Amino acid sequence: MAFFTLPPKQSKALPIVNPETGQDTLPVPITHFKNELSNPKPEKSDQAQAKRAPQVLWLPPPTVETAAPAFDADEQYARGFDVYAPPFVPAALKQINEYAGTVVDTFPKTHIDYLQYISGILPTSLLPALPRPQVADNLSSEAPHLSPQCYEKYFRSLIEAELGYQEQENASYSLYGHTGILKFNVPNEPTVTITVPGLRENTPNVQVDDEVQLRQLRFDYGGYFESNLFPWTGYIYNARVSAVVRATETVALRVAGITYHTAEVVTPTMMPPWPTEYAVKFNVQFFVPMVRYTPMLDVLPHITQSLDLAEQLLRNDFDALDCFIDEVTNNGSARPKADELRTTNLYWKQSMLFPTEADCNSQTHVVNWLEHYDSARFDESLNYEQRIAVDSVLCQNYGTMPYLISGPPGTGKTKTMIEIALQLVRNVPDCAHILVCAPSEPAADTLADRLSKSMDRNELLRLNRPTRDSREVLTNLLPYCYMQNDVFALPPFAQLMSYRIIVTSCRDASMLMYAHLTNSDLYTVSSTLHQKIHPTLPPPSKARLHWGALLIDEAAQAMEPEALIPLHVISPPLKGPEPLFTPLVIMAGDEQQLNPRTSCPSTPLQQSLFARLFKRPVYANHPLARRLAKDAQPPKQQYQLHPDLLPILRPPFTNLIRNYRSHPAILAMPSKLFYFDTLVAEANRHERNRLKSWPGWRGRRWPILYHDNPSPDDMEAPSPDSPSSMAANTGGWFNVGEAHLACQYAVSLFRSGLVKQSEICIMSPFKAQVRLIRSLIRGEQYGMMWEVNVGPTEAFQGLEHGVVILCVTRSRKRFVERDQGLGWGILPGGGGVDHDRENHAAGGGIRNQLNVALTRAKFGLIILGSREVMMGDNKEEEEEEEDDDEDDDDDSSTRGGVTVGGKEDGKHAKKDKGASTSTSKTRGEKGTEWAQIIAFCERNGCIADSNQVPSKPFTSGQNSRRKEKGEGRLTKWETDMLLTTGRGREHSTSSDASGSGSASGTMEWSDVDEF
Repeated sequence: MAFFTLPPKQSKALPIVNPETGQDTLPVPITHFKNELSNPKPEKSDQAQAKRAPQVLWLPPPTVETAAPAFDADEQYARGFDVYAPPFVPAALKQINEYAGTVVDTFPKTHIDYLQYISGILPTSLLPALPRPQVADNLSSEAPHLSPQCYEKYFRSLIEAELGYQEQENASYSLYGHTGILKFNVPNEPTVTITVPGLRENTPNVQVDDEVQLRQLRFDYGGYFESNLFPWTGYIYNARVSAVVRATETVALRVAGITYHTAEVVTPTMMPPWPTEYAVKFNVQFFVPMVRYTPMLDVLPHITQSLDLAEQLLRNDFDALDCFIDEVTNNGSARPKADELRTTNLYWKQSMLFPTEADCNSQTHVVNWLEHYDSARFDESLNYEQRIAVDSVLCQNYGTMPYLISGPPGTGKTKTMIEIALQLVRNVPDCAHILVCAPSEPAADTLADRLSKSMDRNELLRLNRPTRDSREVLTNLLPYCYMQNDVFALPPFAQLMSYRIIVTSCRDASMLMYAHLTNSDLYTVSSTLHQKIHPTLPPPSKARLHWGALLIDEAAQAMEPEALIPLHVISPPLKGPEPLFTPLVIMAGDEQQLNPRTSCPSTPLQQSLFARLFKRPVYANHPLARRLAKDAQPPKQQYQLHPDLLPILRPPFTNLIRNYRSHPAILAMPSKLFYFDTLVAEANRHERNRLKSWPGWRGRRWPILYHDNPSPDDMEAPSPDSPSSMAANTGGWFNVGEAHLACQYAVSLFRSGLVKQSEICIMSPFKAQVRLIRSLIRGEQYGMMWEVNVGPTEAFQGLEHGVVILCVTRSRKRFVERDQGLGWGILPGGGGVDHDRENHAAGGGIRNQLNVALTRAKFGLIILGSREVMMGDNKEEEEEEEDDDEDDDDDSSTRGGVTVGGKEDGKHAKKDKGASTSTSKTRGEKGTEWAQIIAFCERNGCIADSNQVPSKPFTSGQNSRRKEKGEGRLTKWETDMLLTTGRGREHSTSSDASGSGSASGTMEWSDVDEF
């Protein structure tokens, strides 16, 4: 039972407090106010006093005790209240953060002195001078656009704007009057342990050695807040994070300068020994960690320097080019020799960032790719497309530009990257050392773990920043890491240079940049020393560089400035001869999955370098691009070009199409909506049919089920445990009915004996719903199923589970538009499948989250959500449905797919020339993505029992096509995807170009029709 004390004649759901008078009638548990100004003054008359008496509003208890307190969002919306507004925090607590006080800093415990590291190794006087950044005074008042001329201005302005948004976001995570456990650990620094709501979901994103500000509050012995005279101790502690435990949402802080007396935990009458642990109250603020953004800002001048030189060379302004080189390299007034300026070196970064057809090589004759490069493979299980990618990189005949590997979920892009890395260092003589990166630490650990199976400890290094907690690293990877005094560090120079492969995150690659271990710095020092030691010898005709290649996995999740850091490390020097081996850049990712995470809901930083490159005409308009792939064309024929098409540009990319994760019925809709219906289901037949006997499936008994759940969503009221926190379990959306339904399905699946708890995943885009489901599934009501994985949608990127129970949660239409503006939920907007999201980052992010949610399941997918909300506003489509049914046979050739080579394709190409890498709306695609998914389930009877009857009667045309069990006739794209009509066998793995052989995962009708 929940009670709320409300003032009379005001909102029936939320307390209204006048911030000017400080009148507050909402009782705050634990945090009590003893300030006279905070209570209303008594009226003179008894009647007036009676009118001022607070009223108590009784709310019925929630369905279960674990449900969060809620208020009626519809009622508040109708009254004009902003239900998205942050929870109320008393002005007396917020004002404390504005007071000046004595600042006590806690210094970082781990730090690399890069100058000391290189001083005994490289002569610092020989290093090239650092280019000067374009400071704010040089920036134009106009908003810059992305181009080689404005590259630094463009991204510097975006990063500065992102920092402003992150400051606002971190301010929303502030905690007021929050309890912390203060421990005095003699002789070490005192520590404060606090609970941070949302830490499990990285809201806020707190890492070791981040700075957190604490202001200790004063309370009397009765637990009342002293707000009238001296509400706090006057000390501002800039603490440092020493440990993060996300499972319990706990953060441990090192706090320098806090003592028994400054913390006011002892009195003169207390005799030592004093206790070592105290519960105290703090205001907590989270700072923006500049260490994450400084490397991005520092690398931009290096990129600008190269782009400017390339631009001047294009204009044949050699005089200006010589002066510019003298200025930026600080190499005196002598003019460089003409042979010192090589176009390959100067154009390299521009070719990597702005590739054109001039950077791509042409193909003039037909090539049998599988026989073109004959070398032993480390992984003989590679399929046709993976072999194409490996051989293209090893042949290096596609040009000087990034090689992109488009890998949808479950297609083995990481497996392909591992093969490329091993082949480069083992079989390419002039590529002795490579750098392998990923945007996140777990992704980098995965790469290192797989490489460790084929590399010795003296060949492979997993490079980590000193602030990383060693407990986060896989145990079997620790021998491949370098540590000093139990802290990660840079290995000695000679040892570092001996590693064949160095694996690190894109952010931690800045350690190599700051240590001057880039190709440019290393070559400049070595060539200068060579000239000084051997002045009579001619300079070498070719430059031997240390780094031969850069591989970035999960590249679609890295912000472009983040990817520039390792790119600069391997870039060739601007001055010097042509490199003996031009450094390669290979990136793998999926631009249709999660974008880079930013605080700004809509910013170009959410478009990765990988995604932007795929929109360049040299990739997007290539005849083998995914968006131009013909539905019925076998993939191997795409690489066996007809001689009449020659000459043609060699494709600087590979599209992986074979999915080894999901059942064909689960893969069908993501393939259509996001990948132009190019994916082929190759999962093991026994594995994908594990749930065949589960009685919950309907219709065709495919392992996909949609359950219409109209139960209302609610918003959390302020948590009684942390009423003065702006982020503590408040303001989130949850749906009690949906949560119980998800738990019931999980229990049914587990009790069937067909799956383990650990193979079941429940996901929701709303954190409040995640917390509610966790509390329910781990309670006694549902058998305390602790091994069921429950989390937000974005947390499952890169993961897979046997069964996925997807909770849409949102059931009120009026809030969908606001959700889309904020990038919340998984309900993309728009009355159709509009995939050109370049100017709508938030909407594109929602579509990508939807793709992630649909592609995690292996052999079971259950979708819970309100049909009314998920279908969207598609009245016009419904009115045209009957007419379309009459012409179904005529339209079957284009329904649900992309027609290539006809008029529709011509229109599409003109509309989306070189800009989009996703599907476009074609004839037969009606409504939003969810509308098409629900229609797919309805056509095939994959609807829960309570919702087998559609919301509107079927037309005569529809009824004639439906079978006894509510099954509908398959459309053409469904037939091609799910039945063996030739396409499944044509996509089988073959050992030669002729197409002989068959795939073990070829789809048979029995798998689909009977299950």
